[in-house]
Amino acid sequence: MKLNLLRFISIALIVAVASCTGAAKKSDSVLKAEEAFKRRDYVSAFNLYMGEAERGDPEAQFRVGYMYSNGKGVKKDQTQAVDWLTKAGNGGHAMAQHNLGLIHQNGRGVQKSTAEAARWYGMAAKQKVIDSQINLAILYYKGDGVEKDKVTAARYFGMASDSGNVRAQTSLAMMYMKADGVPQDYAQALKLFKSAANAGNPYAQKYLGDMYAQGMGATQSRSEALHWFYQAADSYLKLGQKKRAEEVAKMIGKIDPNSREYGELLDKIGSP
Repeated sequence: MKLNLLRFISIALIVAVASCTGAAKKSDSVLKAEEAFKRRDYVSAFNLYMGEAERGDPEAQFRVGYMYSNGKGVKKDQTQAVDWLTKAGNGGHAMAQHNLGLIHQNGRGVQKSTAEAARWYGMAAKQKVIDSQINLAILYYKGDGVEKDKVTAARYFGMASDSGNVRAQTSLAMMYMKADGVPQDYAQALKLFKSAANAGNPYAQKYLGDMYAQGMGATQSRSEALHWFYQAADSYLKLGQKKRAEEVAKMIGKIDPNSREYGELLDKIGSP
């Protein structure tokens, strides 16, 4: 089963409320706004945030941008959302920078520009926003908005991978396995696949099975290969991806078509 490196990495299209790394101490008004937001008193929250936003508080500016984007406490207005998020982003707010990357990449209220998206992702990536590191890695991998540079892509995947992100670990492992922009390193690929596989990533589980089946980066092991193929098939089924589970089952069948587990797996795939 062939799997494109970028096929399983999705990009969210929402402006999420999240705290940023190294955020400044919140003012009393922002804290009161947060309490009002939790009570779903969005109008009060918006007014409190706006007061602080106009005084230049990046956290409040970010929240005002979020509320304009989602129509909470104020009429939905994507232009205003972008304006306030830009103020917050220029003020160093990491999540505002990340969301501006999403906005420019997808053309939400602005002219679509992956180059501008990459600029904002780059700022957020430096502040250890994992999704920005991944999205920037994808842009460099594809050469979308930036000059194609798989070495840089691998570096950003590596940053996210070091934080334990399974998508980044799997992507980087595939690059090492296929010598795709980085020197081929089966041992490093195996290590990364194993970390992501233990966290339940079906793609990593499938490729880990491949590596044990072929003795890539580890001693060839039929039992290890079967173990990870079964794990991958089960994970695919839990995600409702029967076609991929069936593809893995074909690989299991080539190794051990007579096992009880294989029969049970086929029953699960065939069930409604």
